Amino acid sequence: MSARFASAAALTVAAAVGTTLVPLSAHAAPVAPQKPLTIELGTPAPTGPLTRGGASETFTFTVKNSADKPVDFQPWLIGDTDGASPIAASHVVFDVQPVNAPATDEFVSQEGTGAQGVFYPAAKGKSASFSVPAKGELSWKVSVGLGKNYPSNNGNLKFLADDLAENTKREQDDTLVFEASPKINTGPASLMLETDENAPIKPGTAGTVDIVHQLKGGVTFDSDLRTVLEVAEEPGSTVKIPELVIEELGEDGKYTKVKKFKGEEKWQPADVSKSHIYKRTRLRVSVIDFKGIQKPVKLTLRATTGLTEGNTHPFLGAEGRITVAPERGTTQPSATPSATPSATASATPSVTPSSLATAVAGGNTPVTTTGALANTGSSGSTRYAALAAAALIAAGGALTALRLRRR
Repeated sequence: MSARFASAAALTVAAAVGTTLVPLSAHAAPVAPQKPLTIELGTPAPTGPLTRGGASETFTFTVKNSADKPVDFQPWLIGDTDGASPIAASHVVFDVQPVNAPATDEFVSQEGTGAQGVFYPAAKGKSASFSVPAKGELSWKVSVGLGKNYPSNNGNLKFLADDLAENTKREQDDTLVFEASPKINTGPASLMLETDENAPIKPGTAGTVDIVHQLKGGVTFDSDLRTVLEVAEEPGSTVKIPELVIEELGEDGKYTKVKKFKGEEKWQPADVSKSHIYKRTRLRVSVIDFKGIQKPVKLTLRATTGLTEGNTHPFLGAEGRITVAPERGTTQPSATPSATPSATASATPSVTPSSLATAVAGGNTPVTTTGALANTGSSGSTRYAALAAAALIAAGGALTALRLRRR
């Protein structure tokens, strides 16, 4: 789609102080060139739902070139699911055969909490492009199926067709949804971090933090869930993070110290059973030494959750805040209302493979404000994570895992 911008008549206005305003049109972005390629996906056959470890379905994948010269094309299919669990490369069967195209190789890879299929000219390497003839087309037969270990609480499998070379116009029909059998209630998983930043932790007192996991679907996970809790430094803050002790309340009513990662402000509470529908983990937070704390210090806690087996990349995340304060001689923070729980993650900005490729190393985690629901399942930002990973493929780099968030 062409970039939209407001055109303005050239202005040269002499202000009272003698300055000259630059014409607004000088700041306008150039109109993006029209992309010459379009993708057409055929109807999968045979019709009917896919079963785990069963037969695959095949559809035609065609790319057409409207330009008067050959255009590069790097086809790929981004896998997504409407279930609660992340998917891995082993969960998807993927095969590509050329019809009106050069000899082709393919592979399916795990990226973050999703999977993607890529195909490329045989013997030329994964970063190679196909050349679509001027006013011509290329086509392939693509087969997709479910691996025998496709997650029990995932339903339909969705594939979005795209072009790593970014020469293709997005169309309304660039996505195929493969029905999965048996049909299940695929409600999402959610994670909430409940804290109270208006109840400061002082000498001789402790704060409480609740980690709440909930599954709204009718089928539980295939493996236990593992959560990591960490203290996130505020951007630009020069305040030293006080040393915390975190304990977990057991079923016997006693607190035990939570495992801490050596040299890091990270802790790992006990795993959540795969059979859970709702699980509240109560943590007690205290400070070892208040020396050097002269005024209230707000700390951001971030929780991320992944499976203990299979695709262990975190697929849920949430944030909350706590306050540490000395006992006397300080002004307590003013009370602020807690955030209202939300069932969706915050919006993800539009991105491109080129912009994401530079950001992969840093990564980020889907989070929300105190007490709010975070990422609610594996589905979603699959496209954004896959864009980043595929951008690295194009650059000849290794595939890098990224967190996904629901669109």
